[in-house]
Parts: sequence; structure tokens; C-alpha cells
Amino acid sequence: MIRRFVAAISTFALLLTADPEPVSAQLQRPAIGAAVGVVGGGVITLSAVVARARFKREYVDSVDDLIHWQSLPMLLTPAVGIGFGLAGDEALKGSVIGSTAGLVVGAAAGSGIAYLLSEVPEWPWAGAVIGAGVGLTIGGLYYGLRSWERDDDPAIAYPEALRFTFSVPLAN
Repeated sequence: MIRRFVAAISTFALLLTADPEPVSAQLQRPAIGAAVGVVGGGVITLSAVVARARFKREYVDSVDDLIHWQSLPMLLTPAVGIGFGLAGDEALKGSVIGSTAGLVVGAAAGSGIAYLLSEVPEWPWAGAVIGAGVGLTIGGLYYGLRSWERDDDPAIAYPEALRFTFSVPLAN
């Protein structure tokens, strides 16, 4: 108990002596990344809801219907935005530019493809929404990771491969 208290006071004292400008700059990028991630998560979630309605004929009748896999981007994209913000200025800018460009290109492509392939008048806008979500995801991740590689900070290493592992403890 005492050891934790001393560690907390020591950390607080070190933060008081830190130069405030770099600390605020370090906190600003993840905050911007989280804000952009919230907006991107909304677009991706809307895209998933529209895709589910168009392809599976499952509609959102209440808030309880949003508690499904399509609400996952609302949690993941702010975390990804924070990650790119912590990675550096170039990674955050690349992710935002890639997301925006992917959104525009995906919306145009989705709308065009739906217009050509369907006679139903609702399909072009649905294709635009679905394409916007897909384009935003691909563009943001691609250019974010690509810019992360070129970042000036030598202390941050670019991931060689994205690996997701987990372990399950088994009782003997």
C-alpha cells in the first residue's frame, strides 16, 4: 500500500517538472485521433447497418438492435485513432488523409456500381454508404500504417506484421 502511494507521488512529482508544451503536444495527437475515430466509427457503423438491411433484410427497430457486431467499430476506431496519434504526427495525418480519400472514393465507387447493377432506386445511396465505410477503413489503415513507417521518431518501430494473439489458461 505504501509502495503504491510513494510510486504515485513520485510519478506526480515527475509530471510537475515536465515541460508542459511537449506533454500537451503528445496528448493533442491522440485526442484528435480519438475524435476522428469516433466520426469514422459512426460512418463504418452506419455502413454496416445499411449493408445488413440491404443484404440480410434485418432492420434496426430499436436501440437494442444496435447491440450487435456492427456496433464494434464505434469502440475500435477511436482506439485505432489513439494508436495512430501516439505513433506520431505523420501516422495520424496519413490515417486522416487516407480515411477521407477512402470515404470519398468508396462512396463514389459504391454508388456507381449499385447504379449500374440494380434497378431499385434505393441501391445507389445504399451502395454509396456501404462503399464509404469500406473505403474509409481501407484508406485509413493503409495510409496510416504506410505513414507510420516513414515517421521521424526513431524510438517508434513500425510493426513488421500485425499479429493478434491470446492465450487461454487451461487447468490441470
